Amino acid sequence: MEQKEIRLNAPKRKSLVNDYRRHCEAQHSHEKEDFFDSREKATDIIDSSFATMKEVVEKRFKLDDVATLQRLQRDYNTVNAVGTDSCFFMKVLDTKVLDEHGDEEDKSNHFSFELDGAFDGDNYRRYGSSNSGKNFAYSMYREDMKKVGLNPDCNIENDLKSETDVSSNYSRRRDNNPYLAQCRNDNHTWLQGGQGGTNLYDEWKDKYQLHIIGTGGCRSRAIPCSDLEYAKFEMMHQAKQDVVLKHTKWIQTIVAKVKRFEQGIKQMTKFSQVEKFAKHSKVNWQISPEILADKIGMDIVVSIDDAAESIMNIGSPKQTREEKILAWKQAQGISLAS
Repeated sequence: MEQKEIRLNAPKRKSLVNDYRRHCEAQHSHEKEDFFDSREKATDIIDSSFATMKEVVEKRFKLDDVATLQRLQRDYNTVNAVGTDSCFFMKVLDTKVLDEHGDEEDKSNHFSFELDGAFDGDNYRRYGSSNSGKNFAYSMYREDMKKVGLNPDCNIENDLKSETDVSSNYSRRRDNNPYLAQCRNDNHTWLQGGQGGTNLYDEWKDKYQLHIIGTGGCRSRAIPCSDLEYAKFEMMHQAKQDVVLKHTKWIQTIVAKVKRFEQGIKQMTKFSQVEKFAKHSKVNWQISPEILADKIGMDIVVSIDDAAESIMNIGSPKQTREEKILAWKQAQGISLAS
């Protein structure tokens, strides 16, 4: 048997690039460790911040009063004065801050404990409309999303493309990217409990909810707090922001490595060149068994002599008596002249 040198084509290169990304994501790095650490810290800070929020809210809306109103709502369907919420509009008493124009305004903000609650630049947008909140959700459940074939890195990849694409129209078109839109829709469906999973939006909302007295939007029921308590709530926003930032930094390194590999593999023509790269001590890439199986399956070829003999034996005519005697004499070394 002989081995044939396998040449690379577009589908093989694409499969290898995807597998190299899998390899890069599995490797240890400072950026990856920072990302994982930020998620652990964020979970602790969110819980601690909510504990403070619970104290502040229950001081403002006393539990005895909440219980009274709940009883009245059960008895009279015309009463609607108490409910639960996971987003709170907080205002520091007797404290003013300067806005972007230098004018004084109340020190206040929304603090949403929902999974997709806003925390960075879009503070007043809620209930799934927060881009920053969605990025946080993708970061927190990245591994679970990857397992079911989703792309939790889609927004990061899109932003990187918008930064590097030289097309003058790309920045205008990127929000209408069909692939990006599909990724976001699929991610949202999964976070809602699609594919038979748990509705993570509801799970977070149920975990971080408190009784609120009053109707209308958040601004109509501003909850007073101290400057120190307000700072504790801001720490929750900062922790979420740090998770997204560390996720972004890690994926930036992954994308950069994969892009450089894509450039390199375009110059490779043979599978053996990729294998040599994979075995390099600084790479140590175990190519996926599926790709290797595909390569090996095409790698083994029959030698020319074996092929010729096997073909010529198909349908060969039956030997006559004289031909058999002649073949026996040749095998025994008997002179044909005797």
